[in-house]
Amino acid sequence: MVDKVLAYILSNRNNTYHMLIHEHMDFPEAGLQIPGGTVDPGENLLTALHREIFEESGLRDLPDGELVASAPFLHPDKHELQHRYFFLILIKQQLPDAWNHRVFGNGADNGLVFRHRWYDIQSVPPLAASQDQFLHVVRETIQAHPRS
Repeated sequence: MVDKVLAYILSNRNNTYHMLIHEHMDFPEAGLQIPGGTVDPGENLLTALHREIFEESGLRDLPDGELVASAPFLHPDKHELQHRYFFLILIKQQLPDAWNHRVFGNGADNGLVFRHRWYDIQSVPPLAASQDQFLHVVRETIQAHPRS
């Protein structure tokens, strides 16, 4: 089984929570996704999470976040059994509405360009590979957080 980390990154934009989502500019058929990827052997989950976020978006120095869910998942395209760890990260810094980032790292997405945009948490479109399966937990969790 392969361990995966995924990040629900939220920002308060115009007094509403928005979530960071990217699409593959080179392969739009891959669908909308959140930052995440494979945990390397011997790597702890938070280290893997921050590494994947940086590789896929260029963002660094984010808070550690909160583990909101974990579950096994059989990837329908890769036929790979994964154990996924979903983290919620609330950020305070204001970032651009959208940006492109060339992915780097050891994964299959190395060199691809990801287009990042913010989506209102209440109207997030369907995400690829069931990455939205715990959005209900995120919505419940942020109701307990004051808007900052």
